[in-house]
Amino acid sequence: MDLRLGAALRPYFPLAAGVLINLSTGILYAWSVFVAPLEAELGADRATVSGAQSLCLFTATIGCFVMHRLLHWFTLPQLTLLMAAVSAAGFALAGFGQSVAALYVGYGVLFGFAVGVVYFVAMTAVSIDGPVRSSIAMSINMSAVAMGGIAWSPGLAILIAATGPETTFGVTAAVIFLAMAIAAALIALSRKTPPATGTTGLFQDILTHRPRVVIAIFLGFLCVAFVALAVIGHAATMMAAWGASADQTQFAPMLSSAGYVAGGLVGGILVDALTGRRVLVGVGLVMGVFLLALFFAPGVVMGLAAITAVGMAFGVLASAHPVTIAGYYGAAALPRVFGRIALAYGLGGLLGPFSAGAIYDADQNYGTAVIMIAVIAFLGAVFYACLPRRERLGASARRAA
Repeated sequence: MDLRLGAALRPYFPLAAGVLINLSTGILYAWSVFVAPLEAELGADRATVSGAQSLCLFTATIGCFVMHRLLHWFTLPQLTLLMAAVSAAGFALAGFGQSVAALYVGYGVLFGFAVGVVYFVAMTAVSIDGPVRSSIAMSINMSAVAMGGIAWSPGLAILIAATGPETTFGVTAAVIFLAMAIAAALIALSRKTPPATGTTGLFQDILTHRPRVVIAIFLGFLCVAFVALAVIGHAATMMAAWGASADQTQFAPMLSSAGYVAGGLVGGILVDALTGRRVLVGVGLVMGVFLLALFFAPGVVMGLAAITAVGMAFGVLASAHPVTIAGYYGAAALPRVFGRIALAYGLGGLLGPFSAGAIYDADQNYGTAVIMIAVIAFLGAVFYACLPRRERLGASARRAA
């Protein structure tokens, strides 16, 4: 009976591994809980502390960029276990180093790089043929990142209040290592391998045979990532600036993550129904409209609504991007093509949270930052509108995607 149950569950192991990886790395979207405690702990201003998150997001994209080449040297389980060790080492250094330099190297560089690699490990694992429809599996996988943000936020707030940020980083290192190690075991036990990624070098065929697709998604992603990561990275401090209570302030990151989960769960399905181009344009428009409303009617209620809407739109984007790119190129090319486009995420993450923090330090309010990112969101919609209208390669590609 047990053997039959194991055999029946084995096809779901790659999806379970991807979800577990993304749940653990969802701490990325609970970062705003750390901001104020780290300012006090390290004696640093907001822009300096926010810079660690910006660096983390940037180095994550380097991990995304090189991941398809790492698969030529390591199997998927081996790579997952290696990145588990790097993640844990990064968090331990950030916590026990007790300095801005240790925070930047440990969290910003080591953890950031590992997050980028395992993000595509999870995506690659989910792309393995299984019993769940590809677009649905990708939506579940992508939404798990924000589910992790929801799960991490209250526990981190309690642990930081009780023990301080340094001990919290140490506990986090152990939890992330354990989760990724289990994911590595699940991938190995599934006895399945991902689609071949090809032999294209890191810097070969950068724009692919469809440069318009790469350029339009890159520029749109740059704008939307700038907006979303600025809002998510400052969600708690934004709410505090608008006069929210302590409970409402801690609730803000959870709300953005809840929106991300909801959006992530439907993003791939929306692409199937509406086409990727329409969905991606809609993401930029939704972000821009809500942020524009927040600029003209700032306050706790509108702030919570805007943070939720941005989180939801970003969740849709997270699921829509891989499904859309697979539609243009096929599933086997996804790690290579999306890994290059993901550099836009790093640039947006590098500039967004830091810029919002710097503007706040200068103005002592978020008004200027909000109108700036609203305009950038609309610009992202314009870039996505430049995508070709046809994105399907044919019946065989649709099955692969």
